Amino acid sequence: MSPAAVGREARPDPVALLTAAVGSRDEPAGLAPALEAAVQHVGPASREAALLTALRAVLPVTERWLVTHGCSAEDAAASVADVDRKTDHYGLDGTGLDWLAQVATGRVVAVGRLQFERAAHLPDGTPAWGVHVPEAGPLDPAACDRSFAAAPAVLRRLDPDLAVDTFVCSSWLLDPEVTAVLGPSSNTARFAARFTLLPESDDPDEVNEGDESMAKFVFGTDLAAARRAVPVGRLQHAVQERWAAGGHWSERTGTAPVGVPFRT
Repeated sequence: MSPAAVGREARPDPVALLTAAVGSRDEPAGLAPALEAAVQHVGPASREAALLTALRAVLPVTERWLVTHGCSAEDAAASVADVDRKTDHYGLDGTGLDWLAQVATGRVVAVGRLQFERAAHLPDGTPAWGVHVPEAGPLDPAACDRSFAAAPAVLRRLDPDLAVDTFVCSSWLLDPEVTAVLGPSSNTARFAARFTLLPESDDPDEVNEGDESMAKFVFGTDLAAARRAVPVGRLQHAVQERWAAGGHWSERTGTAPVGVPFRT
């Protein structure tokens, strides 16, 4: 056997790596770095295409696994659709390979309007269900009600041996200044009001994450471009005014009890 053939045999297959992780609640150690290593031979120009090809190849496997383990066909399809939705909007690096691998292997599951992360934790390490908001139209309170009500049964079917009693969400949506700008009756404020905020971090890296999240999700671009953008609407104007004054936006974390109906 030639040295080249030996190298090919030793090279990990990115689709096989992803397929082996489908359905696992806990991410196999180093999945994203392993995927990067598996496509390293194609060179930088073809890296993104190779990774996206592998991610998309595993989606039918994941969709079938979700349906088999208790998701509706509609929610299973919506779960895996996030790979293309995010990469079409932000690209692979703008989205993050780690997030895409979680979605592609079923660790992040859509239940109606919202997404739920099966392997989230509270700061003290207690298992929790993470809550994420896909960019899929208005954040309608009634649709959110239905998602929060339906999610526990779905998630318990996926992980029957796991006891979870708390939802956790980390997002710019939970920054109280967003509610101050949009008003307490806005969909965003009503979503944020479901959660009890944990103490704000003084970690400079987390402050930067808040500003970067605002740039990405409010302006649809990176931080430098968002600072230069011509603002449209109340929120974009408010975001830029705070930046101009030397202030920052926060990506806050909040918790909500599982199984307790929310009342406005």
